Amino acid sequence: MTKLPATPRRSLRRLRLTGATGIAAAALVLAACGGGGGSSTDPAASAPAATSEVDTLKIANGVAIDTLDPAENAANESIWLDQNIYARLVQTDPTGTKIVPDLASSWETSDDGLTWTFKLNPDAKFADGTPVTASDAAWSINRAKDLEGGWGFLITPVTSITAADAQTVVIKLKTKHAPLLADLAMYAYGILPQKAVEADKDFFNKTPYGAGPFKVTKLEPDSNLVLTRNDSYWGPKPKISTVDVSIVTNDNTRVLQLQGGQVDVIENPPGNLVKQLQANPKLRVDLFPSTRVDFLQVPLKSKPFEDVRVRQAVKAALDLDAMNTLAYQGNAVPANTFFPYKMLYWAESIQAPKPDLDKAKQLLTEAGFPNGFKTDLITVSGDAAGQAQAVVIKDDLAKVGIDVTIQSYEQSTAYTNERSGTNGLGLRYWTNDIIDPDEVATFGADIKGGANTFSSYWGDEATTKAINDARSETDETKRAELYEQVQQTIADQAPFIPLAYAPFRYASGSWVNGFQVSPLGNYNDSLLSLTVGSH
Repeated sequence: MTKLPATPRRSLRRLRLTGATGIAAAALVLAACGGGGGSSTDPAASAPAATSEVDTLKIANGVAIDTLDPAENAANESIWLDQNIYARLVQTDPTGTKIVPDLASSWETSDDGLTWTFKLNPDAKFADGTPVTASDAAWSINRAKDLEGGWGFLITPVTSITAADAQTVVIKLKTKHAPLLADLAMYAYGILPQKAVEADKDFFNKTPYGAGPFKVTKLEPDSNLVLTRNDSYWGPKPKISTVDVSIVTNDNTRVLQLQGGQVDVIENPPGNLVKQLQANPKLRVDLFPSTRVDFLQVPLKSKPFEDVRVRQAVKAALDLDAMNTLAYQGNAVPANTFFPYKMLYWAESIQAPKPDLDKAKQLLTEAGFPNGFKTDLITVSGDAAGQAQAVVIKDDLAKVGIDVTIQSYEQSTAYTNERSGTNGLGLRYWTNDIIDPDEVATFGADIKGGANTFSSYWGDEATTKAINDARSETDETKRAELYEQVQQTIADQAPFIPLAYAPFRYASGSWVNGFQVSPLGNYNDSLLSLTVGSH
């Protein structure tokens, strides 16, 4: 999605939590949503070779690059590319379950939990060969924190970010903040070369660079991005020298390009083609465990959806199992809450809704709509899974008298139309950026949290308080209780309706070895060791 003040910044994102330095933590339980011809859960099936026969990896993405400014990113695909360009103080490990060092080689916290001190790796350099300094780090994090409409709301307890010396960053808080390390691992807090960015107002529109393993050598946002190995990178050097990313918006065209060997990896192969692709010995399909949550956005700023009984009726009419079968061929999981499946503090006790047409009709009658009503449903054109979900939603709601007209737009237009909360129902999805649930809870349930509760404009003081209390609570049991309360309230009030926990779908040539995607959606770790064979 495009980035605007007080709106969610992406098509939607991901999450998890850390166990470092005194912050209460728990490992994310990863649940595979399906397998391909060469399962993503079997590393040996795609173990990279010692060297790469072909030095270029070609990826076909379905969404244009919105920006390569990490503080401004909105589109998932751009975010995942950013993480190959910019390093952060800390990062998630390849499994997406804990925080590990990145530019900061170590960190410590004061006894009261209000002061955090990070020591930078003295060998870290930007792609132009200049050293990464604590001043660069403090400036970059402050820049992202202070950006209007940006991600500063995630770290509101932070009172200062300063450079104590060339290699030491000090962060001070007004209250304890359980997600701090997870927040700092977020793409938005990538560390930038301050002098270079300040000297060139078009820095991000040309060939931007950071301290990550790759640098940009070509940028045409609507068609092509070329990343080249950063020879100044302080960590392990990638085995490939180039990543060539093309923008191919049509799902079927990407499949044809992969089948023809024009590209090596494609995102989001259509679900109805997965079995066909799996049957091809030259190709591989991976359904990676993800933090993606598909949901139905409900416009509370327009009648009749301001009435909770109408929202509950819509929810009661939907058949999530049928939706999963048609959209994902059974490879997704019907959603029970808006927290991603099996993530930290996901409330398993909440039951996924089952269709109950009698209940839906009764609720509509009580709300004054015994004969139903008309509404639009906004979808993204070219999204095969979303279009399939729309068909099921239209059919299900027709059974209780709600006449749905499907309106399809390209992605940015669809999200703009949905964002006002007045243009009918809308299909969207969320994926987490961090490993702590604070991000999704704030986005989805706190009216003051920067996204207008997923553009539903629903608010509840008790829920906002529970979310804020959970941010400063370091006791795991108490945090779990608070987040269960939040999830139950959303399930009852239905300001939006979670539909499915879908895997990240990728297809690749059998000649690609080692491509892996984190539950957060990023694949930067795998590009360090991935190899491409001749084909």
